[in-house]
Amino acid sequence: MSYYAKLNENAEIHAELTAEINEILLRMQGFDVDRIVNGDLSCVIVSEADKKAMALHIEERRREVDEADKIFEQVKTKYESEVMQ
Repeated sequence: MSYYAKLNENAEIHAELTAEINEILLRMQGFDVDRIVNGDLSCVIVSEADKKAMALHIEERRREVDEADKIFEQVKTKYESEVMQ
C-alpha cells in the first residue's frame, strides 16, 4: 500500500474515532444523535454500568487506532527512506 493511501486510511480512522467518541459522549449524557437530528432534545438517565461499558468501548477503539498509527509510522518511515535515496 502506498504512503498516501495509508495516510488517507489513517486520517479516516482518526475521523471515525472522533465521531464515535462524540456520539458516545452524548449517549453517556443521555442524548441520542438520531433523536437530536429529529429535533427531540430529551434525555434519558444512563446507568453507571452503561457509562462504564461505553468508556471501555472508547478505550478499546483507542487501542485499535494506536495500532493503526504504529503501522502508519512504519509505512511513513519506509516511504521517507525511499524518498531520501
